[in-house]
Amino acid sequence: MKTHVKALVIGGGAIGTSIAYHLAKAGWQDVMLLERDELTSGSTWHAAGLLPYFNMSYATTWIHDYSIKFYKTLEEETGLNAGFAVVGNLRMAQTEERMDEFRLYASTAETVGVPHEWLTPAQIKDRYPLVNTDDLKGAILHPTDGYINPADVTMAMAKGARQRGVTVERKWQADAFHWTGEAWEVTCTKMVEKGGNLIPSEEQVVITAEHVVTASGNHAQRTARMLGIKIPAIPVEHQFIVTEPDPALVDWRKANPEHPVLRDADAKWYVREERGGWILGPYERNAPACFEYGVPDSFRADLFPLDLDRIEEEYMAMIHRLPSSEEVGLKDDFNGPICYTPDGNPLVGPAPGLRNMWLAEGFSFGITAAGGTGHYLAQMMVEGEAEIDMASLDPKRYGSWMTTEYAARKNE
Repeated sequence: MKTHVKALVIGGGAIGTSIAYHLAKAGWQDVMLLERDELTSGSTWHAAGLLPYFNMSYATTWIHDYSIKFYKTLEEETGLNAGFAVVGNLRMAQTEERMDEFRLYASTAETVGVPHEWLTPAQIKDRYPLVNTDDLKGAILHPTDGYINPADVTMAMAKGARQRGVTVERKWQADAFHWTGEAWEVTCTKMVEKGGNLIPSEEQVVITAEHVVTASGNHAQRTARMLGIKIPAIPVEHQFIVTEPDPALVDWRKANPEHPVLRDADAKWYVREERGGWILGPYERNAPACFEYGVPDSFRADLFPLDLDRIEEEYMAMIHRLPSSEEVGLKDDFNGPICYTPDGNPLVGPAPGLRNMWLAEGFSFGITAAGGTGHYLAQMMVEGEAEIDMASLDPKRYGSWMTTEYAARKNE
């Protein structure tokens, strides 16, 4: 195992693997990625894999645009199919106020060059007759995005990183950081399996790294304590359900293409097709925060119990929008942790007050943001600045007034 590297990336999810890949692509020859468990074992593995362009942040829109274009090139480079279904994304509005929000976003989309179309309710119904449009004012359609397999795209980026010389080490946990004045000394502990749990062994190494990047996902609070800073990235429980095949959808697909990912911002959900059925992902209010002070050692690629009562409103709203789903049973369910920040934007950039320490934390749209985050963060690290304005994602936007309790309540 190497003990001296140019850059050490902590975290083997979609974000971390992308950063390692792009640092190597940018010319850094000595990059190592450290993962405490297996690649994709955090929130990446249970993500729904949606790739929505829509975001009110200028920087995040650029990041999403890069990701969507980049993912389409991975198979040619690595030979691995990332499972990108380019079905588009239809974001519907029930009110004129929501349409105004879409129009405001469209000004950013036009600046970035993001393809989009406007649809009236009649046009939506004509294209997608299973959708109830009676109470809609219109929609914005992004025809070039869709959804992807999170594990596959992460493994493709990891392979691409290895091909560019990145060392990937699994089952190693970063346990302490010390700045010598010239470099970071990172104490790492070998993790071992015992009774289904992952526990620290007595084997340790110290890795000296000129630069360190943390992409620790749900473990952000542990990272913050070790660094002596505040990282207002708190996981919340996010549920989504998978239905049995919908006969009306199965019949429609015999002669028609797949529906775009459907989003009803006013009803707070997204829906996409899944093997003849539907995936419903609600954005529920007051979703419970979790791991405010750290992830238990016993929690690995685990899930929480489903709580259907919490998402009854969104479930009924899906039935209203897709009446054919009313008689369809549930086939599967997921309830896992996903990080949020109080303003919904990730924390990307230099850690406040620390030299050569970089943060990539708090991604509520981690799969969509992974590719672009790696690209633009690598520019900041290698070139000194990114080609776009990253100020809205700067970790320094939260000062010393930020408390864990505040971040947890704002994220719910």
